[in-house]
Amino acid sequence: MTESTTANRDSIEYGVLWQVWLDKQSSYHNVEMDKHKYIKAVFSWALCFGLAACSNHAVDNSKTNKTIADIASTPTQQTVISPTDSLAVQIDVLTKIYTQAIAEFIKAAHQKDKTTFDTLFFGKHVYGQPDDFPDIQLPEIIERTQVRLITPEAGLKKQQARKSLVYINMMGWIGQEKAEFMVVVFSNGAEHQYDYFINFTYNNTRKEFELVQIQFENYLHSKAEKPKRLTIYKDGKYVGG
Repeated sequence: MTESTTANRDSIEYGVLWQVWLDKQSSYHNVEMDKHKYIKAVFSWALCFGLAACSNHAVDNSKTNKTIADIASTPTQQTVISPTDSLAVQIDVLTKIYTQAIAEFIKAAHQKDKTTFDTLFFGKHVYGQPDDFPDIQLPEIIERTQVRLITPEAGLKKQQARKSLVYINMMGWIGQEKAEFMVVVFSNGAEHQYDYFINFTYNNTRKEFELVQIQFENYLHSKAEKPKRLTIYKDGKYVGG
């Protein structure tokens, strides 16, 4: 079987699975994310990594807390999955779109400043929130980069042991028409490095998600100020940023 035939078959199978999912979502409406619960989840995660945090009613002016506030105010969609959906369909769809988003992150990081990764550690954060990492298994290699799923607690220990390790907190909101991801990158002993915002829309004709935009925020030299968000991919191509 040729690579082209295999790719076409995979695309068709993905389209069929996604259409099954969409057909079951017609009676469901997206709801706004509960921002207070969301902030609480991010705080729990941030505290695990020794980052500065405080209560929802007393936010200080640190870079970390500004980042949390920015995350909470970012327009997003919650994952739209009916309790009656086939578990196999859910897992297959989520695995494909998360893998696609990670691949786009790796390519964008290389395009931005020629960054390459040997291994990326993704935190499997589960706090009962809309942005919880789904119960999926990722490919061991994506875009020639080793990928590992670990708990936030394990991530903290690994970064304490090896400061050069790259740890990622990935949040995703999957809807019927679009998928949005935020990739928060830590290294140098749990130091916040930068954020990527990766957006897709669903192409009903091709039965697949298509990359629409990637934006980037650099926290390496922000000096406690919110960095400017730069668009680095738009209209099917990488742009200056």
